[in-house]
Amino acid sequence: MICISQFIVFVTAVVLNQYLVQATIFSCNTTAPCGCSKNAVNINSRIVGGEPAASHSWAWAVSLRVRNGLHFCGGSIISPHYVLTAAHCVDDPIMSMLTITAAVGTDSLTDSVGQRISVSSIHKHPGYNKLTHANDIAILRLKKAISFQSSNVGKLCLPALNGIVATDFPLVNSNLVAVGWGKTEFADDSNVLRQVTVTAVSSTAPKCANSIRDTKLQFCAAVNGGGKDTCQGDSGGPLMYYSYLYRQWVIAGITSYGNGCGLANYAGVYARASMYIDWIKSIVGKDGVVIMGQNAANISTMPNVFCLALVSVLFMMRLF
Repeated sequence: MICISQFIVFVTAVVLNQYLVQATIFSCNTTAPCGCSKNAVNINSRIVGGEPAASHSWAWAVSLRVRNGLHFCGGSIISPHYVLTAAHCVDDPIMSMLTITAAVGTDSLTDSVGQRISVSSIHKHPGYNKLTHANDIAILRLKKAISFQSSNVGKLCLPALNGIVATDFPLVNSNLVAVGWGKTEFADDSNVLRQVTVTAVSSTAPKCANSIRDTKLQFCAAVNGGGKDTCQGDSGGPLMYYSYLYRQWVIAGITSYGNGCGLANYAGVYARASMYIDWIKSIVGKDGVVIMGQNAANISTMPNVFCLALVSVLFMMRLF
């Protein structure tokens, strides 16, 4: 039974992780149509402030650029013609007069690797509120389809709730990973894609209550003591959860806003992706977004609810 075998593998990994704390390798289901990159994700979550990502381990990461290749926000590939980002990234009227380019299949802001595709239209959520940052989500349509022939390019999965209430995903204390080219300790933007591991924080925790404005549409993520966070330039990029059941990465949040970067008393705030599945589908249509666990071989198509809950609890208990 797949649940038992995955449970045994997971427990073994947890036990070994107590001794091999330097790094965690997240292998994924290479047959899956989303949430799996060419190279496995390699995370040393004990590095303060995050770390450079392993080469081409986040195939859906997008650098949004204007003018002479100037990076201003991040995004995620969700289908051949569409990129998911934050509404505040494209809310300025000036943005509509500029040519926005999506750089995909690259880990660097300075190389010519990958594809550069212009944006043809911007779809901000109609309920976006620039004062509260509620509904801070937007979808960009590209002028031509992304080529997935390169193994450096892939789609990020949308959440499969499997009975979980949308407002409860991600579960509090879940370990999550954000990626982006944003500022590091208020320095210049990073030239290479970086990753940081944070934890979903309860909306009643002081560090979240100090920051959040809508607990249904938004959630907080941080680490105890601060020092790890997304920052300017990371906006619009994905905050992701790794499903041990499906062995896929799924978007949990969209980097929205915060009070400073990595401050101990303030958590970062993210748009809750699970609240927007229907809206995303209404924009993207039949362009090929994929729900986690959908059309993937070598996994159970009818996951046992107990197994899913057990794996989720164990994942939250891991020591990072």
